Amino acid sequence: MIVQQALSSQRLLAYAAAHFDTYCYLNGNNISYPHGAFPKLMGIGVEQEYLALAEQDFSWEGMNAFIQQHQGRHIFGCINYGLKNHIEQFSERSTDPLAFPIIHLYIPRYLFVQEADQSWKACDKKSEELLPALLAESGDHSAMTQQPQASAPVAQFSHDEYIAIIHRIKTELAQGNIYEINFCNSYSGTYQDIDYTSLYEKLNNISPMPFSALYKNKEHVLLSASPERFIQKKNNQLISQPIKGTAGRLNNPADDQKQKQHLEKSLKERTENIMIVDLVRNDLSKVCKGGSVVVEELCKVYTFEKVHQMISTITGELENTDSHFSELLQALFPMGSMTGAPKLKAMQLIDELEKEDRGLFSGTVGYIQPNGDFDFNVIIRSLLFNEKKGLYKFHAGSAITMASDAELEYQECDVKTLPIRLLLQNLR
Repeated sequence: MIVQQALSSQRLLAYAAAHFDTYCYLNGNNISYPHGAFPKLMGIGVEQEYLALAEQDFSWEGMNAFIQQHQGRHIFGCINYGLKNHIEQFSERSTDPLAFPIIHLYIPRYLFVQEADQSWKACDKKSEELLPALLAESGDHSAMTQQPQASAPVAQFSHDEYIAIIHRIKTELAQGNIYEINFCNSYSGTYQDIDYTSLYEKLNNISPMPFSALYKNKEHVLLSASPERFIQKKNNQLISQPIKGTAGRLNNPADDQKQKQHLEKSLKERTENIMIVDLVRNDLSKVCKGGSVVVEELCKVYTFEKVHQMISTITGELENTDSHFSELLQALFPMGSMTGAPKLKAMQLIDELEKEDRGLFSGTVGYIQPNGDFDFNVIIRSLLFNEKKGLYKFHAGSAITMASDAELEYQECDVKTLPIRLLLQNLR
């Protein structure tokens, strides 16, 4: 690998945005995190890809063939929440206005990684050959002649509609049909002339997270400030780290510490977290050796720029070391933290209650390494765009149980969307 001290993420992103319609930047922000955060890894351009634009275009065999054909290469991947329909064999009642593909896997034409000393490196000969053009790139995002604009976001459910749905959910809970559900509201608007790389940098400055990402494939764009890992494979070990329990940061340090302690001691939040831990343990047990699935860390509160989060870490040892990526995906996807429990019933109720398909929200973005190890996040705290339609969306949800207070759950969605709402305010 060739070290280039002059390279920066801004320069790489500026070049990618100017010359390619597909690129992905995974960014762990050098955050110390159990089992590590995302590396700073950038894949620019497409050499080969597997793309399923709609559900009927997807097949497990096609995805498997693509991954096996390209063993020994880095593969970037973006997977839609709608893939669940190929796992549980049921269909959505609604559609995704942004029309994100069901799945997109691609081999980047150029690959760059940031090392521990903060220098960027070209990962192969072909990427090295791009260096002169990269180093000549200004990295200046000010070239846009039009003023970026975005309309104020409009919620899918009004305050009163949201409260009414929570009461409907509590009826399902009381009847024993489910015991936890992740119900989400979405917010949408129109936009024009947005420089995605500049906007991503602003979001990342407001809310740096361990599983942040910028992904663009033609008209579809994801800006993610995700704090959550869906699934990681390291050798024969699988690691999942669901989040349940959120508290906003406070300006006064003493008050902020009390806020964190309140979250740590909250019986409601711990109960919600433990329910999902049990679900994840069950999912991992489908593909892991008997007795190997363990809870390494239960309900530990971690502090980020804008929020405190209650996170658990569950690990297991693979039963079959030759398991295909698709086998693991079918056992584990979608992540329990974004559905509820029991998982199937929760997903069915989500489809009934939410007006629009979640699309890429509650899906995942990440990468597969040349040795078959992989790491994928949970797409939350994220802005989604369809450039052709001039539409944007973002979402927020919370776990609803019998102990939930509808008004407090509504306020929790406000806390989770604060960084995105702050970002959009500056575009009006």
